[in-house]
Amino acid sequence: MDLRRVLFVGGNAKLASVQIRCVDMAKRLGCAYHHGARQAADVPEGYNVFVCVKAELPLREYAELAKRGKVIWDIIDVPPPRDNIAAYLASNSLTQELFEDYGRVEVIPHYHCNFTGRPNRPGLRRPVWLGARHWLPQLTGFEFDAHAVEGLKRAQVVRIFRRTGIGLNLRIAQTQYNPPRRFAELTDPRRRARSLRDFFDFHLAVNSGIKLINCLGFGVPSISSDEPAYCEFAPECTLFSSLKHCAKKVRALQEDKALYNDLRKRCLRKAGDFHIDAIARRYKLFLQSL
Repeated sequence: MDLRRVLFVGGNAKLASVQIRCVDMAKRLGCAYHHGARQAADVPEGYNVFVCVKAELPLREYAELAKRGKVIWDIIDVPPPRDNIAAYLASNSLTQELFEDYGRVEVIPHYHCNFTGRPNRPGLRRPVWLGARHWLPQLTGFEFDAHAVEGLKRAQVVRIFRRTGIGLNLRIAQTQYNPPRRFAELTDPRRRARSLRDFFDFHLAVNSGIKLINCLGFGVPSISSDEPAYCEFAPECTLFSSLKHCAKKVRALQEDKALYNDLRKRCLRKAGDFHIDAIARRYKLFLQSL
């Protein structure tokens, strides 16, 4: 497979997942990328593999795109179509299991944003939450910084993690979830996610675990909810907690130096598995196997 014939097709370039799984990875592999296409005719010619990352094409347009080459669908946020897709990408193993009857599903995790590999200094203890604002949980009993990820570029995310001493990888309780308007279509009964609860459960199932992965990259101990991706990728590198008991876990990391340093070392040992170059090698092997 000539990587020069591979085109990454993304949706809104401001979305973090499009930047991570489309633009950054295409650049790292030496592939071309294009975003914002609304019909197959908008997708540039000269390519025979199309890696679609939250692409904005209507489903009928994938039939047209498939006439030109192999279409790869990256499963993020919404259930994928069955037709006209040559293979699927999943960011965790549970997603692979959920869609194994669709055809080939390749697990390729997200990479962390610390491209330099240089860890944070070990004396930090400030808790920090970073994520989409509609997932921000109500956390009490301790002070923390909260940052909305919408619109942030990688350099800005890196700066936030450089000031993070304890990562808070938790989200709002399901009963409090109020989805942004763009998720309204997921409640359509014709779709696999038929209700807000269905969507909440689906989102947790396909969640990439990027918050914990980024903590690994900077050597940051963290507190996480027991989501599938966190349990799969690095359960030994975080403390699992409910929202109710998060404050207790924060105090433990702030006060117990041995506990903090042990988790930090575990994170650093694991970080190399999720460096962008390690993940790019997995993409390359996958694309060459098509």
